[in-house]
Parts: sequence; C-alpha cells; structure tokens
Amino acid sequence: MKIFAVILVIIIACLGWQTYNGRNGILHYRETEQKLKAASANTERLQRRNQALEDEISDLKQGNRVVEELARSELGMVKQEETFYRVIEKEEKTSPSK
Repeated sequence: MKIFAVILVIIIACLGWQTYNGRNGILHYRETEQKLKAASANTERLQRRNQALEDEISDLKQGNRVVEELARSELGMVKQEETFYRVIEKEEKTSPSK
C-alpha cells in the first residue's frame, strides 16, 4: 500500500509540473498573453499613425492651403511681399538656491 501511495504522489507531482511548466502550461499561456498584449498595443499605435497619414494625404489632395501651411511650418517659407519676424522670448532669471 505504501508503494501505491508513493507512485500516486509521483504521478500527481508529474501532472502538476506538466500543468505549470509543460508545452501548453500556465507559463506558456502567460508568455503568449503578454506577447499578444504587446502586439495589440503596437497594432493600435500603427493604426493611429496610418490614420493620421491618410488624413494628411486627403488634405493635401483637396487644396493648396494645406500645402502652403506645411511649407510655412516645416520649411519656414515666406511669401515675397511678407516680412518675417522672429520672436524670441526672454528667459526668466532664477535666483540661486541657498
């Protein structure tokens, strides 16, 4: 009877180990779940980026105002009859800490 109990305990221990560490065990499930969350977050980020690019493309196709705005903001372009003013804000003087 003792041998039967020892064998039974060994079998239960092996099954428990397989359930936790086995091929489709709990650890494998958790790793796969984390990879899925990371992939989902990356997919969502890329979808937002693609939507922004699609919006920008549709704006560019619709008119010259958007092209002019992009040229002014990104390239610093100015029309011939315009005067360019650059405003530089003063830095506040901070007192030395004691």
